[in-house]
Amino acid sequence: MYENLSANDEILEQLIIECKPSGIPGKINTHTAHFYTGDASSTFIVSRGKDFIKAGIYGRNETPNMDAQIADKARNLAIALGGMVGISKIQWKILTDGLVEFRSW
Repeated sequence: MYENLSANDEILEQLIIECKPSGIPGKINTHTAHFYTGDASSTFIVSRGKDFIKAGIYGRNETPNMDAQIADKARNLAIALGGMVGISKIQWKILTDGLVEFRSW
């Protein structure tokens, strides 16, 4: 999973969070209110070892959500295509850097 870990890098603690688009909470049979379909997922992993902290974000099944009004379809397609060509990589890099940043107060 972590291409930068060597055989000597033992993971002591790990936090894994999976996020998925959904419909409106508390309502039955609502459309997915997100720019990706309900099949998409983002998995956030933060791992700590003896002398390292690493974070990664893994997106799966990221397909534009076309089950929407015409204006939303255009927005969803633009955002999804931007993510597919790497624009969202900047956003994810900032997030993962923040997850592993250490500050001594």
